[in-house]
Amino acid sequence: MNAARDTSPAFEVLRSAAGLALWAGHFGVIYAVNAFACERGLAGTRLFGLPWVPAVVGLATLAALLPLGLILWSVMSRLDQPLAEGGEAEPRFTRWFAAATSSYAILAVLFQAAPAVIVPSCGPVH
Repeated sequence: MNAARDTSPAFEVLRSAAGLALWAGHFGVIYAVNAFACERGLAGTRLFGLPWVPAVVGLATLAALLPLGLILWSVMSRLDQPLAEGGEAEPRFTRWFAAATSSYAILAVLFQAAPAVIVPSCGPVH
């Protein structure tokens, strides 16, 4: 048994849920930033020469994509390992499911960030 490569089943399940949790956290952050900017009248302000809302949404997107990419990389590098725990398929399934959820979360983060970056945060200004 390779202690560096083997993890507990609980960790494998948490790895599966991490992608969805990061996606949900990113969703909450980008819409909270947009709501805060509209409520406080900060939609037109600039941060380091960039529009404030798209800059913060872009940073939040990068902050979500980095751990999602690390999760996907770590899971994909372990998918080819033989089945463990007496030949049961569960460890391999949880790795596959973690890869699927983190891949889905990466796509979801990109799709929810695109309109938040492109569309004005408070709608048309009259």
